Amino acid sequence: MNNLSSFSLHIPNLNRRTASDLIPIFAYYLQEIKGVTPFSASDIASCFNELAIKPYSNISSFLSSKAKGKTIIFLKQKKGYTLSKQAKDLLAKELSMPVDIPVSSALIDLFIIEGTPYYIKGIAKQMAQCYECGFYDATLVLMRKLLETLIIESFERFGVDSAIKDSKGDFLYLSNLIPKYLESDKWNTSRNLNKNILKIKKYGDLSAHNRRFKAKKSDIDEFKFELRQVLQEVILAIDYSSWNRAAK
Repeated sequence: MNNLSSFSLHIPNLNRRTASDLIPIFAYYLQEIKGVTPFSASDIASCFNELAIKPYSNISSFLSSKAKGKTIIFLKQKKGYTLSKQAKDLLAKELSMPVDIPVSSALIDLFIIEGTPYYIKGIAKQMAQCYECGFYDATLVLMRKLLETLIIESFERFGVDSAIKDSKGDFLYLSNLIPKYLESDKWNTSRNLNKNILKIKKYGDLSAHNRRFKAKKSDIDEFKFELRQVLQEVILAIDYSSWNRAAK
């Protein structure tokens, strides 16, 4: 959705909106999607031009107006404008944009996944976001998925992924992947990993498969250190920085 054409599909009744209606929406696109902060009147004008829509007659004047109704929309900066938080939140709701929950190190320090592929970072980020929001069952399910993905990556990294596939060529379930990982001679696992990896699976299985289990924050807090230790050790063993996937 990084291009304006794709973003425009989120604009309800686009063809029936006035040019003045579109200015705040284009401002949202520039600031929140493209990262243009602050944005200028010429940036807004370029959005009209890109979509072949007749622009507002005086965009600069519109941006510099103090308020529209009761909501302050634009905040004047040294080199342009930014959207006020209230206006940004209202536009996000109107456009049905997904909310990007801020991620802290409350669960794990996401620094340990630096250098991993985008999909590893994506799973880890969602896991952390779920923890931040109090979605603890979802946190544990994503934790389980992250571990499973990293184990598969480990075998692929060393070209021995056939060892974790069944006769149909499908990857084994996590219950079989873990013993294979611990028994492999391609890496040396620590005693801590051998013990802690099973704890991650235990709680992940409960949240994924036990309909009467409801995870609590305290369940996760008890093994946050162990989670970090396992993830860090597996990621370091993979050594993404020297993995040439094209050579496989």
